[in-house]
Amino acid sequence: MMTLTSHAEATERPAVEFPGGMITPDWGTVTTPQAQNALKAIVEAFIGSKWDGLDETESRLHGIVLHGYASSGRAPAMADVAAAAGLTIDEADDVLRRLAVRDLLILNAAGRINGAYPFTDGPTEHHAEARGLTMGTMCAIDALGIGAMLERDVVVRSACRQCARSLAIRTRSDGHELDQVEPSGIVVWSGHRYAAGCAASSLCTLQAFFCDDIHLEAWRANSPTDGREGVRLSLAEALEVGVALFAPMRMGLRSWILTT
Repeated sequence: MMTLTSHAEATERPAVEFPGGMITPDWGTVTTPQAQNALKAIVEAFIGSKWDGLDETESRLHGIVLHGYASSGRAPAMADVAAAAGLTIDEADDVLRRLAVRDLLILNAAGRINGAYPFTDGPTEHHAEARGLTMGTMCAIDALGIGAMLERDVVVRSACRQCARSLAIRTRSDGHELDQVEPSGIVVWSGHRYAAGCAASSLCTLQAFFCDDIHLEAWRANSPTDGREGVRLSLAEALEVGVALFAPMRMGLRSWILTT
């Protein structure tokens, strides 16, 4: 259900509660107006309307899919998801299609899992490395938040959207703090456009890393209108947004493990 404590707070800090008590995002993580504005835009764009109201079976299969990605870096097979959930293939397929309509995961043309925020098996410029696994992520914010979700330090590898220079970001404190950053001036653009019921093909394409503010502004100057609407974030602010979104999902992963 949608988490509401008061009308004013719900308007300023929207959040979604999953079965079992997991609430995302964690608004206590974001500390600046810029980070708060970016997070609010992401939640209002699709999370609040799409992820609200999951039933227990949908939530369980979502956790199984995330656990599969966390364990192998790749999407689990349909048969493995069905077996883990104690469902037939057809039953699992029906639930996964409902999750896709909710934009909690992505299915390819063959109906196979191709992504579940923050993970993707599709082409991407963003990757996170942790404990020998390399995981594709949907966007810059997802790449930064994945460490806190997995409770691991990660190395994020991406590229400047403007010049394609390779970027490397190391975290510490189980993904909650920045460690080494190369180059030192990396910033993030958090765009607002959500379209066609799929963040992966719209909103996520506008969450990008840049070498510095000069390259960000050069990119914005030559972007369509949709690319100009958003929030400029320092790397630390972008990390806060990623942690706010994905650290709460640790609870979903843990609850699934504890029930198997």
